[in-house]
Amino acid sequence: MNFSYKAVDAQGFSQQGNLEARDENSVIDTLMSRGLTPLAVTPQVTEKPLPGRLQTGKVRFEDLSSLIRELATLLQAGVGLVDAFETLREGTKQLNLIDPLNAIVRSLHAGQTLSAALASAQLAFPHYIYALAKAGEATGQMAPCLKSAAEQMEFDIRLRNETKEAMTYPVILLLSGVLAITFIFAFVVPRFSTLLEGKGVDLPLLSVWVLQSGNFVNNHWGQMAAAAAGLVALFWTLSKDVKTANGMRAFAVRLPVIGPWVIAGETARWTSMLSVLLTGRVPMLTAVELAASSVVLDATKNMLGLVGTDVRAGKSLSDAVGERPLLEPSALTMLKVGEKSGELPLMMFHVAESSATRLRAIQRRVVTLMEPLSILLIGLVLGTIMIGVVLAMTSLTEIKF
Repeated sequence: MNFSYKAVDAQGFSQQGNLEARDENSVIDTLMSRGLTPLAVTPQVTEKPLPGRLQTGKVRFEDLSSLIRELATLLQAGVGLVDAFETLREGTKQLNLIDPLNAIVRSLHAGQTLSAALASAQLAFPHYIYALAKAGEATGQMAPCLKSAAEQMEFDIRLRNETKEAMTYPVILLLSGVLAITFIFAFVVPRFSTLLEGKGVDLPLLSVWVLQSGNFVNNHWGQMAAAAAGLVALFWTLSKDVKTANGMRAFAVRLPVIGPWVIAGETARWTSMLSVLLTGRVPMLTAVELAASSVVLDATKNMLGLVGTDVRAGKSLSDAVGERPLLEPSALTMLKVGEKSGELPLMMFHVAESSATRLRAIQRRVVTLMEPLSILLIGLVLGTIMIGVVLAMTSLTEIKF
C-alpha cells in the first residue's frame, strides 16, 4: 500500500514523499530508521474494512482527548505504559476504541515506541500528539508531555464549543425571524389580497409589492421550500470544499466585525499550540511548523511558514514573528523577555492565555452586536410588510368621484 508522509530531519528541515509499506506502522519505522521524525502519514488508498469487524462509527475528538488525559494521569501515577493501555482498554465504554487500543497494546508488546504505537492505531489524533509523544520519549517526561497534549486538545474543544454557543442565539433568532416572515407571506398576506380583489382600488406601490410577494409565496411554497433546501445543501457542500472554504474565510477577514473575531481565533489557536509544544520540549522548528498546521487561514499559515524559515536561518522567534502582523506589541515584548530570561515556554504560555482572553472579549462583543442587529433586521422586514398591508386596507376607505 502506498503512503504519503511529512517529516522533519535532525536539523529541523521538512521532508515529504511517498513510501510503499504494509501499514502506517511500517512507514513510521522506516522514517525513524532514516533519522526522520514523522509528522503525518496518510494512506493513498482507502482500505475496505475487514469482514466481521465491528463498525461503530467515527471516534469523536472528545473521546480522543479523554483518552490522552486518562493516559497521562495513569502514567503520572506510576503505572507502566502497557498496563496503562490495558487499563484503558478494559475500562472504556466506547466500542469503537477497543480495536485501536488492542493495536496499541500489541505494538507496545512488540517493543515499539509510544509514538509509533499511537500511529498504528490509525486514530485521528492531531499531529502534535505524535510530536509530544516523541519529545516525551526523548526526555523521559512522558506524563507531562501527554498532559500538555491533553490540555491542547481540550483547548481546541473549548474554543470550538464557545464559538458554537456564541452563535446559537443569533442563529436561532434569525431562523425564527425567517420562519415568521415566511408564515406571514404565505398565509396572512394572501388573505388581505383576497379581500381587495375586484375593489378597483389604486394601491400604493409598497402594498402592491407586498401583496404580490405574498401571493407568489402562497402559490409556490413547495418550489420555494425545495429551492431553500437546495441553497442550504449547496452552501454546506461548498463549505466542505477546501478552496471555497478558504475563499469564504478570506472574505470574512475583510468584514469590519467578523474579521477581527476570525483573526483572534487564529492567534489563540497557534499561540496555544506553540506554547504546548515548547513546554513539551519539542524542537523550535518542528513546533513552529506544527503551529502553522493548526491554523485555517492561508495568510496566517504562510506567515508562520516564513517565521519557520527565518528561525532556521538564525533569527530569534520574537524577531521573526515581529516582522509579520501576527501578535500585538505587548505579546512580542513577552516573547523577547522570555528569550532573554530563558523562559520562552512560560512566556509563550502567557501570550496564549492573553490571546484566548482577547478572543473571548471580541466574541462577546460580536454576539452583543449581532443580537440587536438581527432583531432590527427582522423588525424592519416585518414592519415593511405590515405597513404595506395597512396602506392597502386604508385604500378601501378612499372615496372616489
